[in-house]
Amino acid sequence: MRVAGPTALVHEVVAWLESNGRRAETVAEFRYESPGRSSDVGRLWEPNAFLSQVLPELDGGSALDVACGTGRDAVFMSSCGWDVTGVDVLPDALERARDLARRCSAVIRPIRWVQADLEGGPVEWDRPFDLVTVIRYLHRPLFGFLGEWLRPGGSVVYETYTTLQRQRHGKPARDAHVLQPGELPRLLAGLQIRHYSEDWHNDAHTARVWAVRPGA
Repeated sequence: MRVAGPTALVHEVVAWLESNGRRAETVAEFRYESPGRSSDVGRLWEPNAFLSQVLPELDGGSALDVACGTGRDAVFMSSCGWDVTGVDVLPDALERARDLARRCSAVIRPIRWVQADLEGGPVEWDRPFDLVTVIRYLHRPLFGFLGEWLRPGGSVVYETYTTLQRQRHGKPARDAHVLQPGELPRLLAGLQIRHYSEDWHNDAHTARVWAVRPGA
């Protein structure tokens, strides 16, 4: 495994990996991988598994990470060569996202971070995107805008909780925050469904969809 980043942090990570039986080495420079392909530079966190599966199928370009939280998926996409915009309503989450991006600055492209309330009304962007990702966030009125935010041929990658998740774990507590069985494809009417599934993933029951705007 190769590890790149701030010198002190890299040496700490390499020492930890080696103490746990992993082979690791530091690298001073990093070459961006082709879009959709993750580098083998080490990280101690994981991006969303479904996004990791779909991204290699896409050609790259501009990506919008909706409700990006602390930025793991945005940083991951950036490390794969995407031009990423991350948007979230919480300033503390965005500060943590910026901090993660700073710590990974040797291996990612610059990310645009935007604080906006997606539930407060329509948000307009200065360009359409090749990819919109929404992970573990649900605001049904947003589906009326996802297609508009995409270029023709652009993709939506969406995953969030279902009612079965709430039945087992008691949360999310509100109906507004969980999907009914089979609901997600209906919310994406007008887009072409490339993949859809509902299942348990690491003790969380989620619906997953990859959909494409027609017209490319």
